[in-house]
Amino acid sequence: MAAGQWRKPEDISRTKDTLKYYTDLAKLAEKGKVSAIFFADWYAGFEIYGGSMDAMLQAGHQVAHLDPLPIAAAMAAVTESLSIAVTMSTSYVNPYVLARHYSTLDHLTGGRVAWNIVTSWAKSAANALGYEDVVPHDERYALADEYMDVVYKLWESSWAPDSAVWDMEKGIAYDPSKVKKIEHKGKYFNVSGRNQVHPSPQRTPVLFQAGASKTGTAFAAKHAEAVFLNTSTLSQAKQVIANARAIAKEGGRDPKSLKFFPCIVPFIGKTEEEAKEKYAYALKYADPVAGLGQFSGYTGIDMAQFPLDEPINLTGHAQAGAIQSVFNALAASEEGQDGSKWTPRRLGIKMALGGLHPTPVGSAEQVADVFEEWSSELGADCDGLNVSSVTNPGSWTDVVELLVPELQKRGIYWNDYDVPGGTFRENLLGTKHLRDDHYASNFKWPKEGPVQKEEASKQPEEVAAMPTQATEGSHAEPVKSEPVPAMALPPVQAAIKVQ
Repeated sequence: MAAGQWRKPEDISRTKDTLKYYTDLAKLAEKGKVSAIFFADWYAGFEIYGGSMDAMLQAGHQVAHLDPLPIAAAMAAVTESLSIAVTMSTSYVNPYVLARHYSTLDHLTGGRVAWNIVTSWAKSAANALGYEDVVPHDERYALADEYMDVVYKLWESSWAPDSAVWDMEKGIAYDPSKVKKIEHKGKYFNVSGRNQVHPSPQRTPVLFQAGASKTGTAFAAKHAEAVFLNTSTLSQAKQVIANARAIAKEGGRDPKSLKFFPCIVPFIGKTEEEAKEKYAYALKYADPVAGLGQFSGYTGIDMAQFPLDEPINLTGHAQAGAIQSVFNALAASEEGQDGSKWTPRRLGIKMALGGLHPTPVGSAEQVADVFEEWSSELGADCDGLNVSSVTNPGSWTDVVELLVPELQKRGIYWNDYDVPGGTFRENLLGTKHLRDDHYASNFKWPKEGPVQKEEASKQPEEVAAMPTQATEGSHAEPVKSEPVPAMALPPVQAAIKVQ
């Protein structure tokens, strides 16, 4: 998220292609009792700025992403309780293959894994994967909704909880009577097969989502167990959280079972003066052009068309309203700043040092005040914060050695994991498997999906034998892609859960 910081002599981001980079990060996070490491991910890259990826490649910013799945397994191997959340897309990964990936990772990590569900929106990704363009926004979510039915069937319906027998006398490893094919015939997917992997510790990984649109919020209220937010102010976050929890409640879920983690980019010092020095030092290395390349990738607007040091003139621009709304959000995150005079350089620097996210600069006590305010019911009522680094490993060291002890002293951060060595869901929600009020509970063995209204008069045994068609008739009309997609999160973040 912080473009240009790799040029600092002490920054180790140049070694992000080595295993030690990630295993050291994992051990540091577990030392600080951090809930989870979160990997954002996407395909291809941002090539809107200047019509190419040159700016991003030259800056070394949000490019050359390694596949996070094998990294997650390595991080789990050097830790006992830290969890890992990995992003994968419903737009391009076959659901049968994805189910196998996460079942495998859940086994290898002892149940310390989450899936961040995304619907890919970048045209560069579509082109790289063989498509002419992205699927329109609402249809992507309709497809994703059916996708979830498929993976729920594979994770929850295909193998009975006691299917692994390992009876040496009878010579039975897996009881064939307790393993069945799932049969799914829908608008987007046809799947006939057993999950290739036996039930993992969590069966279904913890489910994260980051969509902020109306459709994305509805999707999260139905499927997500935790949500990453890209909100710049307390009031904005509070509104998003309250809205999503209200929708979840309408769907029969305990609204408090849906956890929210807004993103934050803190500059932490032993004193306020030291924190300000760290900010000034980061500002020295901030790359405004890379920040603009990131902004262009998120919004689809080529910011290279505007002179770098002149106020951005939106007169006659087709997406003037979309750009101005982002400027307003950025200004809201800069107290006392003039939101009307944005130059590309100012925008690029802002993006290179945290973007839309709150960026408190202060002592551990001052930053802890911000965490406490965001997590209070009078603030944003969030369940924790998703910390993004500015420099590696300095930002993470500051969190673990300075911020965490202050949060613990205030009693708003655990002294140890609730379930040391337990699964992610146990440490997040207090249960190993999906809650009974989650939509996916309709797919738990031997069930194959929710009972439809028109099936209410059928005999129970008939209903139980029928595969679900929960989403086939409820697809929204395709609409044009949103002018400003929900901003992607940085490649590696730490989810800090507060009590």
